[in-house]
Amino acid sequence: MKPKTVGRVDNRRCPVRDGALEGARFTGLVSGARILTLKGERPVDGLRAGERVLTREGAVPVTRVEVVSVVAPTVYIIAGSLGHCRLERDALLTAHQTVHLRDWRAPAFCGTRNAFVEAAQLVDGEFVRSLGQQVVTLHRVFCATPQVLYADGLELGTADTAGVARVSRAS
Repeated sequence: MKPKTVGRVDNRRCPVRDGALEGARFTGLVSGARILTLKGERPVDGLRAGERVLTREGAVPVTRVEVVSVVAPTVYIIAGSLGHCRLERDALLTAHQTVHLRDWRAPAFCGTRNAFVEAAQLVDGEFVRSLGQQVVTLHRVFCATPQVLYADGLELGTADTAGVARVSRAS
């Protein structure tokens, strides 16, 4: 019987379709995710450059949105599993998607009040599950500077926050 331990990471490489480099660490919002904009919550699939999204720093214009289909490791988060009022519905993320934490998990991971971690770091096997490799369509949102967006009730980093996760990988 395996212990349910937060912080397990699947180190397999992520092959990418359409001739892109294998082993890329893709982040982005999975097609169908709902993002908070000045016009309210709406599917990321319709988001365009120039639209303003709500971030931790306020309303910020989107500079570009890249849409890419990839085969990537995925993580499924059950509604309510990241806090009483957090995550109103189930969410699907890539394992490398940056998640901003501001609850008891931040000090547990980094010893700070706020922390950026990859979604894979949150896997516990019960409420946050690794689904393995899946074909997903990602909407990679970019702003003038890296931002924390509100999507599906989570605080998620824009595509340019990849690699800022400060949590060392569990062995």
